[in-house]
Amino acid sequence: MSGTVAWRSLVRQSEFQKIYAGGAKSVGRLLVVYVLPAADAARAVVASRKVGGAVQRNRAKRLLREAFRKGTLRNAAAGSMSLRPSVAVAPAEDAGAAAPHLWVVLVARRNILAAGSAEVQDELETLLRALMCDREEAGPGDRAQA
Repeated sequence: MSGTVAWRSLVRQSEFQKIYAGGAKSVGRLLVVYVLPAADAARAVVASRKVGGAVQRNRAKRLLREAFRKGTLRNAAAGSMSLRPSVAVAPAEDAGAAAPHLWVVLVARRNILAAGSAEVQDELETLLRALMCDREEAGPGDRAQA
């Protein structure tokens, strides 16, 4: 099973604070993506009450989980992708010198309720491309900065 990563869930408030404070952020019409290099692969899906009631929030989170499951972001933590050099982010403190994995938070925005699964996936891919690059694309100098 090379290339697959066991993702754990982010649950501690301190983990969320690290990502929000020190992670790279990309904002779209339907969602916001936060990414932080870390020692392990972890993810969270968030929908606040601004999105709507419980039913709407659950639908938004289902859409985000499905987009995450189908998308390339799931494989980004396998080491095939890294943050763009233009996105200056310090790795999480527990990541050590090398941070081969990512902590990812997907935050739903109210507009996600009017979108379909394919539209959410397309926007997630677009936001991810804005933050990430393939390691093969990155030059030797880029790898040292990322």
